[in-house]
Amino acid sequence: MKQLHEIKKEQEAKHTELFKEVGLFWAFSDEQFAKNKTTLEEGDKYVSIGAGGYLPKSKGDAFTAGMKEISKWYKKEVADNKKLRREEIVYELGNHEAWYTGDIEDTMFSLGRGYTRKEVQKIFDEEKEKQMALRD
Repeated sequence: MKQLHEIKKEQEAKHTELFKEVGLFWAFSDEQFAKNKTTLEEGDKYVSIGAGGYLPKSKGDAFTAGMKEISKWYKKEVADNKKLRREEIVYELGNHEAWYTGDIEDTMFSLGRGYTRKEVQKIFDEEKEKQMALRD
């Protein structure tokens, strides 16, 4: 059975492949844009996906479909195993600094559908003391 870190690594590889396929690149200045831009087909133009990401407009639908497919695959991998599901919640609680803020709202947003507030709050309550002790 795969571990959570293995699934996340596989997810990252799938993202990297998709980004390459659709010509997604990152730029945070005009210089980076000029250096990193991918080839456009005649008549196409670049569009922003936010957070510094750009891709050819003609590839937008393929990007969206690919991201949905990867997300669907990832959620199935995690959902099929209760231990991984718990690890995913603990990971996201830490990633969104819930241990410090006491707020699980960002974690809930990140986890998306399929996770209940009751489930996440229960794991937060069970893990908080242990997680805080690890950080001291």
